[in-house]
Amino acid sequence: MRLNGRCALFGAALAMLLAAMPAMASDLTISQFRVRGPQGGNDEFVELHNGGASAVDVGGYKFQASNASGTVGTRATLPSGTTIAPGCFLLLTNTASNGYSGSVAGDIHYKTGVTDTGGLALTDASGNVIDQIGLSAGSAFGEGTRLSSLGSTNADRSYARKADANGAIQDTDDNATDFALQQPSDPHDAASTCTAVGFSVSVADASVTEGNSGDRSLQFTLTLSEPAPATGASVRVTTADDTATVADHDYDALDQVVSFAPGATTATVDVTVHGDTKVESDEDFFLRLSDASTGLSIGNGQAIGAILNDDIATVEIFDIQGSGSTSPYVGQKVRTLDNIVTAIGPNGFFIQTPDARDDHNRLTSNGVYVYTGSAPTVAVGDAVDVLARVSEYYDLTELSSATVTVDSHDNALPAAVVFDKNTPSSDPAHLSCGTTNFECFEGMRVTVAHGIVDRGNQSYSGDRYAEFFASAGGVRSLRSQGVPYGDQPSDVNSGVWDGNPEVFEVDADALGAVPNGTGYNGGSRFTATGVMSYDYGDYELWPSSIQVTHDNPMPRPVHDRVGMGTLRLGNFNLLRLCDTVAGNTTYTCGDRGEPSEAQLAIKLQRLSQYIGGVLKKPDVLSVEEVENINVLQQLADQLNSDWGTNYTPYLIEGHDPSGIDVGFLVRSERVMVTGIQQLGGDTTWNDPSKGGQTAFLQDRPPLLLEGRLRGPGSFAFHVLAVHPKSRIGVDSGSSADRNREKRFLQAKETAQFVQALQSDPRYRNMPLIVMGDFNAYQFTDGWVDVVGAIAGTYDDSANLLDLGGNIVHPALWNAVRSLPKNQRYSFLYTEQLGSIQGYATRDVPVMQVLDQALLNTVAQRYFQRFEYGRGDLDAPDETEYQAYNATGLEKAVGVSDHDGFVLDLSRPHGPHGHGWWGHQHGHHHGHDHDHGHHGH
Repeated sequence: MRLNGRCALFGAALAMLLAAMPAMASDLTISQFRVRGPQGGNDEFVELHNGGASAVDVGGYKFQASNASGTVGTRATLPSGTTIAPGCFLLLTNTASNGYSGSVAGDIHYKTGVTDTGGLALTDASGNVIDQIGLSAGSAFGEGTRLSSLGSTNADRSYARKADANGAIQDTDDNATDFALQQPSDPHDAASTCTAVGFSVSVADASVTEGNSGDRSLQFTLTLSEPAPATGASVRVTTADDTATVADHDYDALDQVVSFAPGATTATVDVTVHGDTKVESDEDFFLRLSDASTGLSIGNGQAIGAILNDDIATVEIFDIQGSGSTSPYVGQKVRTLDNIVTAIGPNGFFIQTPDARDDHNRLTSNGVYVYTGSAPTVAVGDAVDVLARVSEYYDLTELSSATVTVDSHDNALPAAVVFDKNTPSSDPAHLSCGTTNFECFEGMRVTVAHGIVDRGNQSYSGDRYAEFFASAGGVRSLRSQGVPYGDQPSDVNSGVWDGNPEVFEVDADALGAVPNGTGYNGGSRFTATGVMSYDYGDYELWPSSIQVTHDNPMPRPVHDRVGMGTLRLGNFNLLRLCDTVAGNTTYTCGDRGEPSEAQLAIKLQRLSQYIGGVLKKPDVLSVEEVENINVLQQLADQLNSDWGTNYTPYLIEGHDPSGIDVGFLVRSERVMVTGIQQLGGDTTWNDPSKGGQTAFLQDRPPLLLEGRLRGPGSFAFHVLAVHPKSRIGVDSGSSADRNREKRFLQAKETAQFVQALQSDPRYRNMPLIVMGDFNAYQFTDGWVDVVGAIAGTYDDSANLLDLGGNIVHPALWNAVRSLPKNQRYSFLYTEQLGSIQGYATRDVPVMQVLDQALLNTVAQRYFQRFEYGRGDLDAPDETEYQAYNATGLEKAVGVSDHDGFVLDLSRPHGPHGHGWWGHQHGHHHGHDHDHGHHGH
C-alpha cells in the first residue's frame, strides 16, 4: 500500500549528482547489518557509511550476497544518481514477506534475503568489491577472520563496526576485529545524523522561482564542520552548466573566493538568475567548491542550483503521461482541465480524460494520480481543473502541490480498460504498452471480469495482508515448457517460457474497497474495477470495488478413498524434517538451524494434520527431506496417536551433506512390505566442482518399496521414491553446465532402474509407480527433461543434453496429465526476472509441478484418481504464520513449501479396467546447488 506521507529520496532530485572532487570508493563501508531479526530471516537491513570527506556517487553499485557454499547473487542495484554525503549513511532493507521491522525507514529496498551462514558485499558498477563480510568459511565474501553466524534465533541484534581511537568507523580489513555485536540494533538511514569527518566545508543545494522577467538572486550557504580558526578559512566557488546554461541566459557564471572570518561557521554566496516567460522544465546548474585553504577539506563539494519554472502550460493528461515510463513534463507546473475523478484514496485521487477527448494512442495513458497529502475533498464523477507540478514518485507519474477546482458533479466515468485473456499481453515480444505491459494504463480505470488469484497476500511488518498477485484471463501463473525468455541457446528447440508478463499485483485495500486485513487465497476467482497504479517498483491494480466469485478455502483436503480395495499412495516433501541434534551432518539440516524440542513437536503435529487430514491417511507415503529414521519414527508415532493408524517408517541413509533423505511411511494394517532397497547408492561420477574427482552421483538415492495391499482386492506393487538434484543454478551461472550434467546422469541412471524392473518377467504384471519430488517440471526446462528421461519420453531435439534414445519402453504415463490445467502445480517459486518491462524488479510467482507420479502400463489400468492436497501454497502469508497456533486441520497450513498428492489404485474390473482410460480420452532448501528445491 502507499505509505502515508512522503520520505525524502536521500536528497531527491537536488542531490543526485557527483561531487566536484569524488570520494574514494574505499571510504565506503558496510557499517552495520543483520541477516535475521525479531520477525525471522527476512527481517534484515544493511547500513552503508561514507567515511570520507567528499560525497560518493553510488549509482549502479550492487549489494550482493553469498550462501555458505559460495553461490553469489545480486540483492539490489542502487539507483542511478544515489549519493552518500560525507559521514552519512544509506540504509538497505528487506521488504519481502515478514521483512524489515525497524522504525528507521529504509532508503533502498530488496526482496531476497541473506542466509544466516552466508556473506554480503558492496561492489561498484563494474563488480569490484568495495567492502565484504563473511559469516562462514564457505562464503564467497569476507575479510580476514570471518564473523560467527548468529544462528536461527529471531532477535533484534546486529553486527556493527567499532569506532577507532578518533571516533571514526573502523575498517582494518578483518571482520572479526572490526565488528562487534550490537543489541538492540541501531540502523541509520540517509536522514540520520552524519558522523564527523574532520574540519571540512560543505555547500547545500538551493532553489529559486524563475519569475517572468528581471533578475533574481539565488543564495547558497556554505557551512564549516567547526568554527573557523583564528587565521580564518577560504574556499573557491565556481558555477557550471547543467540543464540551465549561461549561453541561454538562464544565470550568470560565478568564480570567486569565499572567506570565513575567525569563529564563523557559515558564509553565503549569490548567483544571479534571469526570468523569462518560456514554458519549460525546471533547470539546474552546479555550484562547486575547490582550492580550500590549508587544513580545510571539502565535504559535500557540489550543490545544485534549481531554477523553478513558474510558466504554466495547459495540457491533456495523455500529454503529461507521454509514451515513456516517465513524464516529459517532470518538474514543470501544468494545468489540465475538465477531467473526471475516477477513484479516491486516503491521500489523493485519480483523474482521467473523458472518452470524447481520448487521443486513441495505445502507448499513452489517459489517467493520472493527483497527490493531495490528506483526504481529498472531491467525489467520484466530479469534473475538475487541476493546477499542479508534475513529479515521478518512485516512477509513478503524479500531480503534486495541486490546486483543484470542481467544475461539475455526477459525470459519467470514462470507459474502463478490460483486462482479459488478451490484455495485458502474455507475449513478451508484443507487450500491451510497447516495452511494458502496464505503463500505458497507469492511472486509468481497469475492470477485471474473470480474475484469478495466483498467489495469496504477501505480508510485511506494516501490512499483514498486503498485495496479492493475479491474472485476468482465468488461468493461473503456471510454468510452461522451455528455457526462460531471453535465455534460449541456438541448439535447443524446447520452446521458451515467457515469464508470465500478464501477471500483476492487486492491493485490495489501497482505496478502501475492503477492510485492511482482508485475505485472498490462491486460486480464488474475483471481479474488480479500479485504477492501475505503480507502487515502489511494481504495477498494481487498486480496486474501487472487488468481489470474490469463488473462494478457494484453505486447507482443501483430497477426496475420500473409494472402497477398502483401493490402495492410496501418497507423496509429500516434509520441508526438512530434522531432529534436534546439531553437528551430525556436514551442513545444518534445518535452514534455520536444528529445531528445538518444542519446535519439532509443533512441526510433527502440523505434519500429522496434513498427512492425516489433508491427504487422508495414505497407505504408503513416500517422503522427502527427512534427516533420519528416528525422526521419521517420531512422525509415525504422532500420526498413529492422532489418527489411530499403524504407520511404520522406512529410510536408508544417502549422501546429502545436510542429511536429508527419502523414505516411506507405510500403514502396516493396510499394506505388507515385502522389500525395501536403495538403488544407486554407490554410483559415482567425475564432479567438475571437485576438480574432476569422483563423488557420489545420487545424493538422495532412489528408494524402492515392494508391497502388497492386504484384504479383498489384494495386489502386489512397486513404488520407487525419488528426489533428484534441485534446479538451483540450472538456468544460468558459472556452475550451470555441471548442474545440468548431474541432473541428466541422475535421471539416466533412474531410467535404467525403471527399465530393469519393467523387463523382469517376475514383475511384468505388477503396477510400478515412480513418484516423489522430481525437482523438475512435467516437461523439459530446455536443458534436461528429467521426468521425460525417467518416463521414456525424452526428446533430444528439445533438450541441450542428448540421451541418444529412450531407455524406458514402454513409456510411463504422468498422472499429472489427469488434472485440469489450473490444478497442475505442487510448488510456488517466485521468479526474479530483473529490471524489465517497466518494473524496478520483476518478481512473479510461478506455480510449477515438481511432485509427480509416473505409472507403468499395468498401473495405468489400476488408476482411479490423482489429486493434490491443498494446504501449503495457496494461503496468504499471514494465514501460514497464524497456523502455528491453530488447532485441527488449519494447523497444517504452510507446514511445507510443497503440496503433497495422493494416487488411488485398485484392481481393474473387466478387460480394460477403469479410471485411466477416461482420463486419457477426455524449486529449495539446502546449502548448495545440489540440495533442495528450485530455489530459495
